[in-house]
Amino acid sequence: MKKTLLLLWFLHITLFSQQHPLAIETATLLEPGHAQIEFGSSHFRQQPFPLSGLEGNLWKIGNLRFGISLSGFVELQTEGTLLNVLDILERKSAFNSKITTSNNPTADIGDFSLWTKFSVLNEYSSGIGLSVRFGVQLPNTSNESGLGIDEMNFFSSLLFQKHFAGLWTINTGLGVLGDPTRISSQHDVFTYGIEYCVPVGEVTYLYIQSSGRRGHNGDGVQHLSNAKVGFERNITHDFSIKLFGVSNFSSSDNAKGFEINAVYTFHVVEIKE
Repeated sequence: MKKTLLLLWFLHITLFSQQHPLAIETATLLEPGHAQIEFGSSHFRQQPFPLSGLEGNLWKIGNLRFGISLSGFVELQTEGTLLNVLDILERKSAFNSKITTSNNPTADIGDFSLWTKFSVLNEYSSGIGLSVRFGVQLPNTSNESGLGIDEMNFFSSLLFQKHFAGLWTINTGLGVLGDPTRISSQHDVFTYGIEYCVPVGEVTYLYIQSSGRRGHNGDGVQHLSNAKVGFERNITHDFSIKLFGVSNFSSSDNAKGFEINAVYTFHVVEIKE
């Protein structure tokens, strides 16, 4: 049961951009020589974009994540969204409103990111699992579309996990975010997340999550907070489906929506210890 639960714990949607906090990440790495691909979509109603002044119903189509572990200590990851589509319901005067497209709907590729995760402590030998994770978010989404901020962001996180009446994970870290409203300006923000996972059947798991960031709060870099509740069903040993309801509750964002994802884990190379 614990082995299955740890495997399922890898299966996180890693959706973040101008509007969404970092997704919570497990401290446990994929097994050496294994890879994992996750693919899905999400939808948010009344999603605001403070930099461009747009608000509407957002579809994120092709939320993609790929991870590979070539040792028991290092995992490489990439993630992003293939297409963002916003059905605009309202246009407000904002910093970028004069250069934002007049198209409705407006669409663009999502920002992609690159991550490296290092294992530090194993829960079963140390009593608590600990990893560190470093990443860079690339500015793939243009500000002219109204959906992007054209800034490169950097993140570092400590990832803790512990089994106690289920599986608990806590993420804490720092982000260095570019400010699109001020030339040569950046802001250091605190990122956080907590998740509880518990089995509710032989192949079904309940997840409860909350995450966000604090620090600077302005048009280009806002406070973010959200909560997620969802289920994961393990279809086979290597394949599962996840469905989450999402509620954002920061002062700049009260959008509501859902995420659905399929995750497949597979062996890619034989690792000799």
